Amino acid sequence: MLSAEEILELKREHHSLEKRMEKIEKNRLSAIVRLSERLKELMADIESIREKGKNMWNPDLNTRIKLSKKGARLYKELNYFVMEVASEFEKGNIPEDAGKRFMSVAKLIKDNRMDPAKKEFEYFGEIIELSKRYEKTEEEMKEKDRILKREQARIETILAEMSELERETVDLEKVLSYENLSKNLEKLEKLRETYIHSLLSEPVVELLGDIEKYSLKDYCQALPGKDELAELKEFFSEYPAFGKCNVSQLCEFFEYSEKKLSHICPETSRFRRLVVGNKNLFETILSLEKTTFLAVDDENEKVMDFYAERIEGAQEIVEQIRQLRKEKYFYREEYEKNKKIEKRKEELSKYSKNGLEAELRDIEHLLELLHSNRP
Repeated sequence: MLSAEEILELKREHHSLEKRMEKIEKNRLSAIVRLSERLKELMADIESIREKGKNMWNPDLNTRIKLSKKGARLYKELNYFVMEVASEFEKGNIPEDAGKRFMSVAKLIKDNRMDPAKKEFEYFGEIIELSKRYEKTEEEMKEKDRILKREQARIETILAEMSELERETVDLEKVLSYENLSKNLEKLEKLRETYIHSLLSEPVVELLGDIEKYSLKDYCQALPGKDELAELKEFFSEYPAFGKCNVSQLCEFFEYSEKKLSHICPETSRFRRLVVGNKNLFETILSLEKTTFLAVDDENEKVMDFYAERIEGAQEIVEQIRQLRKEKYFYREEYEKNKKIEKRKEELSKYSKNGLEAELRDIEHLLELLHSNRP
């Protein structure tokens, strides 16, 4: 944060520079500075050419010609400069005193009197430096104004949001109802996981019996149809070594060689056709949890009925879901609103309202100082 002393120091410097520049009319200053900078550049170039000519011992003809041409060009530019000074004076863009000084410096340069020309030019050098310093303080004051106003806007926005949040109202009963609905759906999800794990731990012959008994194919199209199911059940009844396995254990037999498999099942071709032929089926059963099998959906009455009727501990949960889901869209709307409010309150909790208001008053005081007329 900027300090009052920093701003006052900058204003004092700016005011001092402004006082010193009052001798030059502001509308004429830009022309004087522009001409001064041009003259300074010409002086430096002409002096450089002269020094090169002096320091070169016995330069060849081409070098002398080049230096001569460059010198002639620079003197030509100096003449143009003199004409421009006269033109600016006639237009009233520079005062008489400045015009005479410009002409005096130009004449001294032409007369090859560079040191007196530099001495005379010091007047304009001071003006250039004064102008640059003045512009710098002007820009610094503008930058400080931008910084303070940006910070002012930021704090005002936060305070306005705090006030708005204080005025916000939420129906907590609806929020609680939606939270209860969500919790019950989560409970049902856990019951689904438990149920699927129980299916996967069953011997495969019992699992196929459950698929038939509870019409599980209605909840997952990948499960076998009636005829295919009967054929598989018959095979597993005849070969209990396979039928007693759970699905994971059964899948291990898929990699057995013909010879190794024949020790368990002489009808290896039948095993290949019925069991290995349904490899995708058994692999799908292994990943039932990742499928849509009995996916929890409060609007799917068939699935809700299954949970309520077939899965232990689900009936009361389903009843609560059915009761709460009637207004769930209104509940969710209020829940999301409350969630956003609480999140923003948490983000704003790092601020103190009193502290922000005090900071805002300080900024307003600094802006007042910055824009006041007193130095």
